[in-house]
Amino acid sequence: MAHSYQGLEDEDATTIATVPADVMAQASGSALEESAEWRAAYQDFIRIKKQCGEPTDGLTFEKFSVILRKNRDQLAEKHGVKRVKFSVYVKEGRASLKATPVKD
Repeated sequence: MAHSYQGLEDEDATTIATVPADVMAQASGSALEESAEWRAAYQDFIRIKKQCGEPTDGLTFEKFSVILRKNRDQLAEKHGVKRVKFSVYVKEGRASLKATPVKD
């Protein structure tokens, strides 16, 4: 049985557009900075979990980001800030995250 995926048959129909400069400027600022900070926090978190003998299987950056985003949104609303900085530390022999509101 052949499957047809309408709209996907013609590779020539794909177009690539350039991103407007103002959109790139916004994306290259705080969003990229936050992404880099979150990746560093993720790597620290994994490293410390391993040092503490905790399992890290299944803890992807995407899952970790969901946790950070939820904490960021709660703290941003509570403290009226746009940014939240995350740091990793050991608490009672386990890897833990600390979220700190950043006032600009």
